[in-house]
Amino acid sequence: MAQLIDQLLQWVAAHPHLAGIFVALLAFAESLAGVGLLVPGAFIMFGIGALIAVGVLEFWPVYAWAVLGAIVGDGFSFWLGRHFHQQIRAFWPFRQHPDWLQKGEDFFQRHGGKSVLLGRFIGPIRPVIPVVAGMLDMPPGRFYVVNVLSAFAWAPLYLLPGMAFGASLALAGEVAGRLALLIVLLLVSVWLLAWCIRWLYRHTQPHAQRWVHAAMLWAARHRYLGWLVAGLVDPHQPVSRSLLAWLVLLAGGAWLFFFMLVNVLGQNTLQQLDLGINQFLQNLRNPLIDHVMVIFSALGDAQVTMPVLLAALGWLWWRGRTQEAIYWLAAVAFGKLAVIILKVSLGVARPVALYPGWEAFSFPSGHATMSVIIYGYLAVSSAREFSLRWRWLPYVVSGVLIAGIAFSRLYLGAHWVSDVLAGLAMGLAWVALSRIALRRHRREPGATSGLTAICLAVLVVAGLWHVSSNLAADLQRYAIQKGIHRLPVESWWREDWQRIPAYRLDLGGEREQPLTLQWAGNLQNVKAELQARGWRTPDSLSWRTALHWLQPSPKLSALPLLPHLQQGRFESLQMVYNGEDGSLPLVIRLWASAYRLQPGDVPLWVGTVAELELRQLPLISYPQTRQDYDTALRRLKPTLQGLSFKSVRRQAVSLLESGEAHWDGQVIVLWQRSVSPPAK
Repeated sequence: MAQLIDQLLQWVAAHPHLAGIFVALLAFAESLAGVGLLVPGAFIMFGIGALIAVGVLEFWPVYAWAVLGAIVGDGFSFWLGRHFHQQIRAFWPFRQHPDWLQKGEDFFQRHGGKSVLLGRFIGPIRPVIPVVAGMLDMPPGRFYVVNVLSAFAWAPLYLLPGMAFGASLALAGEVAGRLALLIVLLLVSVWLLAWCIRWLYRHTQPHAQRWVHAAMLWAARHRYLGWLVAGLVDPHQPVSRSLLAWLVLLAGGAWLFFFMLVNVLGQNTLQQLDLGINQFLQNLRNPLIDHVMVIFSALGDAQVTMPVLLAALGWLWWRGRTQEAIYWLAAVAFGKLAVIILKVSLGVARPVALYPGWEAFSFPSGHATMSVIIYGYLAVSSAREFSLRWRWLPYVVSGVLIAGIAFSRLYLGAHWVSDVLAGLAMGLAWVALSRIALRRHRREPGATSGLTAICLAVLVVAGLWHVSSNLAADLQRYAIQKGIHRLPVESWWREDWQRIPAYRLDLGGEREQPLTLQWAGNLQNVKAELQARGWRTPDSLSWRTALHWLQPSPKLSALPLLPHLQQGRFESLQMVYNGEDGSLPLVIRLWASAYRLQPGDVPLWVGTVAELELRQLPLISYPQTRQDYDTALRRLKPTLQGLSFKSVRRQAVSLLESGEAHWDGQVIVLWQRSVSPPAK
């Protein structure tokens, strides 16, 4: 299905002059009685909206054709129902799916004539309501009024999400070619995780009692090992000895698991997996995602989890659920003890040094273990506050939170994948064991309302306080660590400028822009030199300034610029020069390089200069970088008069000369004016 949708959208993009007819047929088919349930119209309309956003299609013609198709489709379905009445039940596809019509009739009987309006926007019943309205003899005049009016609202509702997505792709494409893909993958992963948790809960919960009964029978048949299970599932057996034994087994099993993988497999398989995933994620690093991952990681810090735990324990004690509080506290204590024992005994080093003492060791992940024990236990305890229909919700919320914390530790380079998997497994085992034991030995039901609200409030307050207080420090701690190379200034000026990378690379390692500037000097002095020559600092990007992008006819000079990425970092300096005589503005972007010039340890900045033009889409207008780098360099040189610079040309790189992208290999090498220039 996904391949079919992709092929259809590719055809539409290749034949924009036929797009209107295609959209009309699609809207007609999606509104047709019964057939619309088999047509992936919502997904295709989403893709059509994305094509509108990136400028492939025009909005108003597509909108008009979509409205026309929807009106005709619903009208034809209404005629079928009015003409054939109950005979429609014998037609395909209602003959194979009689429940479709029954659901539509129930909806129509419940909401009356307004069901035509409501049904237009509810996917499962939308193609059924018009035919049901005809079968039940709804007055034609009343139907067609609602049909036409709702179609005008339906078309933009289906197109706008795709347009917003396409606009975000265009913006992300200006920042980094793969950033949009990374964001989409994260969102899809969250949705898939939530769906899996909901599915697992609904399919395992009905069998829980039967599994416990089977465990009790197994314990009764096994004289020497049965006590391990009996202490958990048999309410007549003491639980303390069983839980302590399980602590030893879990810690020993985790230790043996890691030891066998590293030693028996020749110390290669696990290390290759850990190193490969770590390197892959570090190549995907992005400052925007860094902020999100640091926030998730902070939600697993003790400064957040401990207040949540204490609030939950205090509430349970106050409500008379002391036994549950003791089990929860025991699970946390045993889990923390197991993490410390394994870290110290195994001594596995982290990918990068981050913490002192025993926390310098990596296996298993304390964040993963404790987040499962605290947030997972909270989900199980608070689920009883919800009705059976919504009892899966706390599991989904806690599952997304735990998964975000676990993934953040991998993304930020704080752990190997084996650390996180072991931590998740150990935390999940402790929650399962303690909850089974509590369920079989509970003597005090206590009140059930209020736990979710108080823990959620404490999580929000503690999380906001901890994140706001430590965000800058955490971003610095988890920043990508790169080596610094020293280079003699004379050799750089003479020939070693060619050692500096020639291109800015996107998240996938593909060429994004040529690096046409190399500027040695203090960044503040560089900024001052540009300001003295008429360059200015553009408005910084924020949610306030980004609102200017929504203006129908914005002024290019008043719009904030999108940041660009180089090796996982945004530019350190962004300056704009307003063109004269109506020429396009110029923009200079500089990034810190991995080189320092000697003597003096002078930082070397690499960057680009390009012209800016206004990119206008149906929803937004924003400054876009033109790819004619030769023209931009030619216009730059007069603004650098008085500075020590020279123009050189790369010979050993493949140059750009395709479409609008032009670069002949020219690079401008500059030396800070306030420092004596190097010998030439």
